[in-house]
Amino acid sequence: MAETLDSGRGNKLSFWHVMAVVTSLSASFATSSMLFNTWSVFVVPVCESLGTSTGSFASYVSIIYLFSAFAAPLGGRLVQKYDVRIIYSAAVGMVAVAIGACSLYTEPWQFYASGAIEGIGGVVIISLMAPVMVTRWFNVHTGLLMGLCAAMMGIGGAAWSMLAGVLIRDFGWQTAYLTFGVIAALPMVLTLFCVRSNPADVGLEPYGAPTDTSASTHQKGVSSQAAFRMPAFYLLAITIGLTNGAAQIGNYLAKYVYHLSDIGALLVPASEVIIMASVIAMCVQASQAFAKVGLGFVADRSVFWAFALAYGCSLAGTVLCWQGANISAGLVYGGAALVGVLYGTTNSLGPAVARTLFGTRDYSVIYARMAAIVNIVPVAFIPFYAFLVDISWDLLFGVGAGVVVLIFACAMATIHFGKNIVQTEE
Repeated sequence: MAETLDSGRGNKLSFWHVMAVVTSLSASFATSSMLFNTWSVFVVPVCESLGTSTGSFASYVSIIYLFSAFAAPLGGRLVQKYDVRIIYSAAVGMVAVAIGACSLYTEPWQFYASGAIEGIGGVVIISLMAPVMVTRWFNVHTGLLMGLCAAMMGIGGAAWSMLAGVLIRDFGWQTAYLTFGVIAALPMVLTLFCVRSNPADVGLEPYGAPTDTSASTHQKGVSSQAAFRMPAFYLLAITIGLTNGAAQIGNYLAKYVYHLSDIGALLVPASEVIIMASVIAMCVQASQAFAKVGLGFVADRSVFWAFALAYGCSLAGTVLCWQGANISAGLVYGGAALVGVLYGTTNSLGPAVARTLFGTRDYSVIYARMAAIVNIVPVAFIPFYAFLVDISWDLLFGVGAGVVVLIFACAMATIHFGKNIVQTEE
């Protein structure tokens, strides 16, 4: 057994505690970020190469979300019952193979096949790995730790977006996909050898002294059956689901750069537009990385202010992208950074608020069911936003701003009904 270090907080910090977080961090950085945080850079090159429309290619991402929604409840049950080493390794492997296979495709429907595989594996990594490992292995700083894990998607997205731009410019989008498939597979080394399902499996306890939301048995909370009958469950699922859908506007900002170039608002050579599109995608992804850490930190202290910060920044960013182009192209980049905060909400506030409201007793089952709802919403938003783009960028940004206001109202309703929840020990 690994030597443990006295945390000074009532329990022990060990190698296995650290690796529970490090493995989640690596999977978020190298695998999850490939799914939803880089596809915007590929839209124009792939569509031009295959002679297809934006909506046709974007449907590939809708399929990822659709299969994520279907697979989420099953993934939650598997993680609850079986060795996470097998489940997480299989999930990473599925995503890596599906991404690498995109380098061989010549028809849009082939991307859809990869999307189905990526959705099944991706929902386990994105929606379950970090929330489950953090809540099982830690009693303290859970919001912050989940925020850090989720932030790796943004950091990875920023790094891989720039790498994609360079690879596409110099070698083509096929080489970029193949490279991404190899990178996405690397976390399997950690998932196979450096994690365990529960602290008790290696004679340990969750790190940190129990708090009022984590009893010493780590089983305080609301039963899944009770949670599924509560308005707060559905309101939170709708809030985060709409957030996940509305955040897709950020994936069209790279294409927006091409529009700005066409109308003369962005004065760069045509050959360099792909790099500028990568830069704006990087702004979105880097921002969401910082937002996820910050929102997780704030959520540990105040759910209200976490929601207010997330949707206030998102609304301001949407308006800046919309109206800022008329003043300076630089304002669009600032707006993109603020829009990135919306991404941070899904994978940071979703798990953190769910744990605050429903506790840890049946957390993996409750959040897996919620993840199904959260992942089904973007299935409609992605083609809907693509449709709006084809009509008018003004229409896209106007609708996007209105959706953010609606989401904030849902968030406030979640807080209202969440006050009535009483957690008990199993």
